[in-house]
Amino acid sequence: MYVMFLDESGDHNLEKIDNSYPIFCLTGCIVEIGYYTSVFEAKIDELKIKYFNNNNVILRSYDIRKQKGQFSLLVNKKLRDKFYRDLNKLVTGLNFVVIASVINKLKLKERYQNPKDPYDLCFQFIMERYCMFLGEKKDSGIFRMESRESHNDIKLADDFEEFRNKGNNIFSSVEVKQKLVDLSFNQKKQNIASHQIADLTAYPIGSFVFQPKRVNPAFEIIKDKIHCKKGTSYFLNCGLKIFP
Repeated sequence: MYVMFLDESGDHNLEKIDNSYPIFCLTGCIVEIGYYTSVFEAKIDELKIKYFNNNNVILRSYDIRKQKGQFSLLVNKKLRDKFYRDLNKLVTGLNFVVIASVINKLKLKERYQNPKDPYDLCFQFIMERYCMFLGEKKDSGIFRMESRESHNDIKLADDFEEFRNKGNNIFSSVEVKQKLVDLSFNQKKQNIASHQIADLTAYPIGSFVFQPKRVNPAFEIIKDKIHCKKGTSYFLNCGLKIFP
């Protein structure tokens, strides 16, 4: 059994768009459940204890980049460089797979008169590609979403049930129900390790799509985790869906 933890970069608002980062990226981190409970969480706790003397720290991409809150100690460049080396080593060594969907909101509004909500679109793309991944593994999976406002959680739960009950032009409802068996929501304050890894992967992936020629060392590490077309290293439209 696999579990996918999801987090995002950017916002899904189509009315007020930040031209400096008009991106919404939803990223799923897929982990085998036995490995998650026996290895994954412990490895992340080791990093937290090493730098913060406790594991009650939430790794958040924005706070790390801006050295905010508990990460204010990273203003020390020598310590910051050491932390990044250890964080990169941790991410490289952990066994997980990434499936992500990225939407450029400016392009979406240019192409469609009444575009769907970017979050809903990304989630639909990810559900489909998660089914593909699980089909290759001949296994089933569950979703663990980070809770937002209750009406947004309800909408995502409805999207999940609709996909399970109706399928699409690739998967029948029977196939979807065999592969996707559950969805639930967690709060950020619960300090869920894989949600934090999903958060750390989302911004580098969104930045890669928005500015592919920009130096992006975090993406160079993460791209090896992105699910690829079987037998290849090609991840576009497989583990990374860009729309439109």
